[in-house]
Amino acid sequence: MKNIIFGTILAIGGAAFMPSVTYAHHGVNGQFDLSKTLEKTGTVTSVKFVNPHSYVYFDVKNEAGATEGWRCELRSGSLLRRKGWTVDMFAEGTEIKIFGSPAREEPTTCYTETITFADGKVLARYGSVEADGSFNNEKDAAAAAEAPAKPEAVVAGADLSGEWGEPVASGPPLAYAGPGPDYDLTLAAVEAGDDWTPEDNPRFQCKPTNIILDYRFDQMVNKIEQSADEIKLTYGFMDLERTIHLGGTFPDKIEPSLAGYSVGAWNGDKLEVKTKGFEKGFLEVIGGRSTRSVPHSDQMEVTEVFYIDGAGELVREYTITDPTYLATPYVHLDKSVRQNGQYLPFQCDDLTVEKK
Repeated sequence: MKNIIFGTILAIGGAAFMPSVTYAHHGVNGQFDLSKTLEKTGTVTSVKFVNPHSYVYFDVKNEAGATEGWRCELRSGSLLRRKGWTVDMFAEGTEIKIFGSPAREEPTTCYTETITFADGKVLARYGSVEADGSFNNEKDAAAAAEAPAKPEAVVAGADLSGEWGEPVASGPPLAYAGPGPDYDLTLAAVEAGDDWTPEDNPRFQCKPTNIILDYRFDQMVNKIEQSADEIKLTYGFMDLERTIHLGGTFPDKIEPSLAGYSVGAWNGDKLEVKTKGFEKGFLEVIGGRSTRSVPHSDQMEVTEVFYIDGAGELVREYTITDPTYLATPYVHLDKSVRQNGQYLPFQCDDLTVEKK
C-alpha cells in the first residue's frame, strides 16, 4: 500500500492547509478574518475569563452615534491568569481600545491583537502582566521553580510529582509554528481524513482530543500525583485524567476510552508506560479552514518514557503505532519545566457562539 506523508498532503493542499502566524486551535481562521484589521474604542461592560477562549465585552459608539455592544476574543482564562492578567483590569467602565481582526459572520465580534488602556499602556495578546503591574510584551514572564523534596511515598524511580508545563513565551505556542507532525499515513487514513469537517473537532464540544496532543496543547500546565502504586496525570487542557498503573498488567477486558488503559514500570529513574484500549478518535485536528484530520483507530498503542534530564526538565519520549492508519510508527518527544502553583482546572466554557 502506498504511504502518504502528512506534511506532503498539507503542502499540496494549498492555502487551506497553511497556518497563519497566529494559527490557533479553535478555528480562529474560520471564525475571524485575519487578513483584515479593525480598531474599536469603547467602555468595558464585562469580561469572562473562561476556557478555551475568554472574551471582553464593551460598548462602542458607531458613526451614527448609537451604542453597539462589542465582544472581542482573548486567550484562555487559565493562561491569562498564569500570565498575570486579572478581571480587575477590565472593571466595568474601563476605557479600552482594541486592535484586531473582525469576525466573519458576527458584525460586533473581533479577535484581539492588542489592548490599549486609558493611560496609554498597550498589552499584546501574548503579553504578560508583571508583579508590579507593568506590561511585558517581549519576554517570558514564567520562571521554573525549584524541585520539591522527593515524597516519602515514592519508593522507586524518580520524583515526577508536581506541576509541569512549557514556559509561557511571548509569541504563539510552538505547537502552532507549522502545519503539523509528519505522520506516515496509510491510504485508509487519508480517505478517513477526507470525511472530516470542522464541526467534528472534539474541542468544539469542550472535549479532549488525545493523550499525546493535549499533554502540551496551548501551553497549559499539567499536574502529576505520584505514589508507589500509581501515577495520576491531570491535564491542564480539557481536564483530561489518566492513571498509570505501576507494576501491574493489562486486564483481560479493557473498556475502550479516549485515554486508554496505561501500565507503567520503573527502569532505573525512567518510567516506561504502555497504553492501549483506545476508542476511535483523532491524532491531529487541524483548525482554521482545513477540512482534514488525522484519525486513529481502536488498534492504536502508545509507548511513553518519562524522565527528568540533567537540566531538571521533564522529558516525555513517545512512540505511536496504529496498523490501520499509520504506515510506520511515529516517534517524538516533548519537554516541560516545573510550574509550581500554576496548575488550574480548565473548566471549558465555549463562547465561540454567544450565549443568550
